[in-house]
Order: sequence, then C-alpha cells, then structure tokens
Amino acid sequence: MKSSKKSKYISKVKVRSSSERKLHQPKPIAKKTIITSKKIDSEIEKISKDYKKIIFYTIDTTSSFLEESNITAIKMGFNLKTGEFIRLEDFHDGKKEAFKIFSNDVEHFVSHNIKLSENILNLNQRIQFCTMITNINIVEIKNSNGRNRWPKLLEVSKYYGIKSNNDLVLNNLNITKLTIQVFQKMLKHPKGSIYVRDFIFNNKSYKTEV
Repeated sequence: MKSSKKSKYISKVKVRSSSERKLHQPKPIAKKTIITSKKIDSEIEKISKDYKKIIFYTIDTTSSFLEESNITAIKMGFNLKTGEFIRLEDFHDGKKEAFKIFSNDVEHFVSHNIKLSENILNLNQRIQFCTMITNINIVEIKNSNGRNRWPKLLEVSKYYGIKSNNDLVLNNLNITKLTIQVFQKMLKHPKGSIYVRDFIFNNKSYKTEV
C-alpha cells in the first residue's frame, strides 16, 4: 500500500474568489457623443435667427482718391433677444473689392458721416445708420447761426460719457471702435434708442437728417 505523501511542488498560482473577480472587472468604456452635421447646421441656424449682423466701418478720407481709400471695419452680432453684442470678424485697411466680399452676408451698416462713403462702397441698397446725423438733435451743438450742427465723433462720445485716453490716436480702427461704443450708448438713450431699434428691428435707414 502506497503512503500518501504531499507533493514537494506547491502551485504558486492564486485562484481568485468570485467576489475578487467582480472587483477586477474592466470598467465599461464611456460612449462618445458624436456631433452630426445636422446638429452643427441647427446650431448655426439658431445663431443666425438670434443675432443680426451689423458692420461698423470707417474710410480713410486722407487719400487723394477716395475710390482707392483704405477701409477698416468690424462685423458685430446683435442678439435680438438679449441686446448683447458679440464681435465676429475684423477687416483691416482693405480696399473696396475686398470689403465687398467681407460684407456680402450683411445688410446693416453703421458709420459716422455715411454721406461721405455710401456712394464709394455702393451701399445705396443696404440699410444704413449714421451716428452723426442721428445725434444732431440729441447732442445739440450750435453753429454760428444758432442751429444744431453736425457733431464730430469725439463730441458725440463725450456727450454719452465715453471715456477715452487723451493720447488716443484717431486712426481708422479706433474711430470704428468709438462708433460702436456710441451706437451701444444710444441703445440706452431715451431718444437715441428709438432710432437704433428702428434700424435694427424695422430695417429702417438713418442716413439723412431726422
């Protein structure tokens, strides 16, 4: 009869219990959210409905030939529900043909003294707003005959309490930025807001005396 002896070779392989096996199960892989082209299109459509694009621009009038003048512009988006402005795109010191491409998707244009530039840029069929004309009877700066004259941009900005550095260089970009600030201040002014809202919501141009 053979005696039962323990094997001198002991297995080093540890068998895990069922509870341990559960703890070491791999974590499920999180599902990635896939943004479809339809979803992107709907977001773009939503932005287009909520915002109205407005171009604020300035033409360099120091040029001998206005047709060849440099144009600086900032394309802004105005939220029709909240009244918030967002900056969309800039156009720096470009020519008329390039500006035409830049402004192709916009119907609303704002500048100080639009009469000087509307024919150059062929904006006659677009909706325009002049911050100089609309502020004649708001700022009320008298000429030598005692009538309200055309106010300069710095005079208008001072009226609305817009603080500017005394060393501010009035180049095309700074003039455009100042025009945006004036437009925004007009939105909160009892009389100015009437013109601005009429321009934005009713698509009415204000380029001649009101």
